[in-house]
Amino acid sequence: MTRSLGRRVFLLAIAVVVVGSLLPRVARADVWSALKGRIFVSDTEFGSGYPSDAAMIAAVKKQSKAVIKGSGAWTINLAVFLKEAAGADKINIVYYDVSAKHEQVNFSEVAVKPDQKMVELNGIALSTDLGFVKGHKYDVLATRLIGGKEKVYAKTTMTLK
Repeated sequence: MTRSLGRRVFLLAIAVVVVGSLLPRVARADVWSALKGRIFVSDTEFGSGYPSDAAMIAAVKKQSKAVIKGSGAWTINLAVFLKEAAGADKINIVYYDVSAKHEQVNFSEVAVKPDQKMVELNGIALSTDLGFVKGHKYDVLATRLIGGKEKVYAKTTMTLK
């Protein structure tokens, strides 16, 4: 009886291994899939050379800030994860003041590759001279104009303090 029980346990263990190997593997959390459609803002440059995708995801989220401090001038860094490849050689980073009437304050054109899905932008200077207001909240969008309409690839909201 002990031998029979041992054999059953052994066969059950083999069955679990076989069935487990036949199931589709769970995809690892690659950075783009986990963060697509989002822009992360920081007052320091985003790092590189992470030991794993999970480590990069955690670091980007931890470094990201919803409030950027300055005194009439702010320097921001963006980690942009487009929801799909740009499909062109340029995208726009557009800033809308949502504290007022959702008015466009500024934009910049960024060169990308048509198949690019992640963009890192460092040292972006914002200031009151460019129309930004301390204490206001801004939607930051990665867009393209297609047929006269703004297609949004990624977005976030930040406040300048």
